[in-house]
Amino acid sequence: MNDLLSWAHLGSVAGVSVAVVALTQILKHYVPKRLGPKWVALILALVLTYAGQLVAGDFAPESFLLSALNAVLSAGASIGAYEAFVEPIAHSEHVERS
Repeated sequence: MNDLLSWAHLGSVAGVSVAVVALTQILKHYVPKRLGPKWVALILALVLTYAGQLVAGDFAPESFLLSALNAVLSAGASIGAYEAFVEPIAHSEHVERS
């Protein structure tokens, strides 16, 4: 297990969720403010899910709909993970400094 993220990992909801959390935190400072981090997460999840599907060679039309649903699930999981684990820590550090 020498790789942390591979195309096989991006074929799963958990793998896409991990990548979306990381990439959203990096990219949210470079996108317009009107496009919030939750939309960035959804767009990234769609791109990563479709990229994983294309790398796997799955070009069936019904698979693209299923990939869209998986992307929504991945985006929701990544947003929920961020709000459950990272926001409380950041909030508690902010409160302690005040």
